[in-house]
Amino acid sequence: MDVTFYSHEFKLFIFSILSFIVIHYFLTTFYITLPYTCNYEVIDVIVNLVVYSLVLSLLTYKLFRGNEPGKYYIIWFWSIFLNYYFFNVSLYFPFDLGILTGVISALLYSIPPSLVMSAVRMKNKDLTWSLSTPQLWAGTVMFASLFLLSFYTGINIDFFIYGALAGLLLSFIAVGTMETMVNLSLIPLFVIAFYYTGKSIYYVTPYTLLLVFGGSLLIFWASMKPAIIINRFTGEVTPLGVVSSISLSFFFPIILLALWYIARTIAFNYSDYISPVTLSTFPIIFLPTVIGNTLVDYLKGKKLDKMMRYYGGKTGGIIGGVGLADGLWLDLVGLMIYYLTALRFGFIDGTTLYLLIIVPVITILLRFGRIA
Repeated sequence: MDVTFYSHEFKLFIFSILSFIVIHYFLTTFYITLPYTCNYEVIDVIVNLVVYSLVLSLLTYKLFRGNEPGKYYIIWFWSIFLNYYFFNVSLYFPFDLGILTGVISALLYSIPPSLVMSAVRMKNKDLTWSLSTPQLWAGTVMFASLFLLSFYTGINIDFFIYGALAGLLLSFIAVGTMETMVNLSLIPLFVIAFYYTGKSIYYVTPYTLLLVFGGSLLIFWASMKPAIIINRFTGEVTPLGVVSSISLSFFFPIILLALWYIARTIAFNYSDYISPVTLSTFPIIFLPTVIGNTLVDYLKGKKLDKMMRYYGGKTGGIIGGVGLADGLWLDLVGLMIYYLTALRFGFIDGTTLYLLIIVPVITILLRFGRIA
């Protein structure tokens, strides 16, 4: 059995822990106050972030290669975001924006320390082969949106949070053979899906379960594609993996529920076979979704191997990805976002709010990842 350890990503994770400690401890215990006669607390915060980020950047200069400004910004964003919402440690912010205060302050205050960190590493031109910044930003936006929605609706998702934390720690390791590796983050992924499906399995018929699983397979099979890049000058073939549009994460639950509702309507005279769509039966889609998604990812990965062999490239792939930013996790997060919205506002109002406000806002934020 082969084992892959994502050392570069793990080193970035170590830095993220250090930046979290800086926000949590040093900026509250050893806070630098500038000698102003007026109140310039915002400037004080920025100066402290710059000083501490400079110290951290110098101390960890040789810890990891390359210069990836977008990832540094994401690291500082999560350090500020988690401290604000989960540990009640906040940086001074002059505006009260309600539940959005923490995320807006994190978005703004992450800029100075990430710029400092990038400036320190400006001459570090070593190439790094790791998770792309846009993909990592997509995971950041999706997870942060889910957390904010949980706070807003008052719906507890502690089990998901603990599972995601376990998944993050396990995601730095993949095991398997040279042909197929499995990222260990899949373990908590399945545990989370099983937990949220829960007792709903007793509220639906076997035909409903088969319908949901078959619908999941159909949607994922139509949406997920093996992708490669061929250098037209050198002929070098680079596998991108099994990919799908981020839109799938948003619209999958709605498409699946529509299929369920249509099947129920068509089978009206045999309604005992297909269970109705209710808040009690809806969670049944969690486990079939994860199983179907993983299965299609594996099967499409085999198709990718055939493409690589055809072009003379190296075969082998990994199911799941480091940092919880791969499609398997993001599809689950998208499902969770819709689930919380439906639980709080009902299917009709919730779907309307989801499509008209939540999805457009997330989509706009995702576009910022293309800048990095």
